[in-house]
Amino acid sequence: MVDLAQELARCPLFDLIDASSLKRLATSCRPIVRRKEETIVAEGSPCEGFFVVTKGLVRVYKIAPDGRERTLHIVRPPHSFAEAALFHAGGYPAFASAMEDSRLILVPREPFLRMLREDPESSVRMFESLSMWMHRLLDQLENETFLNARAKLASYVLRELRRRPAGADGRRVQLAAPKKEIASQLGMAPETFSRAQADLESSGLIAVSGRTIEVRDLAALEAVILGDNGE
Repeated sequence: MVDLAQELARCPLFDLIDASSLKRLATSCRPIVRRKEETIVAEGSPCEGFFVVTKGLVRVYKIAPDGRERTLHIVRPPHSFAEAALFHAGGYPAFASAMEDSRLILVPREPFLRMLREDPESSVRMFESLSMWMHRLLDQLENETFLNARAKLASYVLRELRRRPAGADGRRVQLAAPKKEIASQLGMAPETFSRAQADLESSGLIAVSGRTIEVRDLAALEAVILGDNGE
């Protein structure tokens, strides 16, 4: 049987939460399984709580009035999503669906808010998480506004390089999602993503093999972001 408290403890959101508080919260949580492409939440639906991904990948996205989908974020274990919805009366602000067979934990709203009221450290951690989400969206907006496709991709690769766990292989980045999803997250068409990737590769800055990108010239890749500021 899955120990939900142990699973929650792996999530960065709960780094500062003591074990006894986490165990109490876990008694109110519910494990959820979603198959590939299955919806987890719909935009505007009432907020039951937020989710911790323990296996698989989750795509958070919006749907435009013309039906186009825009990826906002790709969530990997052991991270969480939909925390902001806890404080939003209008329900979940975006859609979320499984990109592959996934396991999640639903952390229900009221027990979690009660824990925040009782434990100041957990409140601080929540604000940190929401701040990180805000900065991620601001970075995304800045990239779309000021960078061309080549620089957007360079920025993404460098960001993923920094996110790798300690001891990871040199300068290799393993893309966690199909390129079309990453392209959507970066605000470009898949064919534009492919052209930008080919451009960086032909310039000797990266080498690509399937979903693996190796950074060949770190300084030059950083210079792409500083030097490219428009189409």
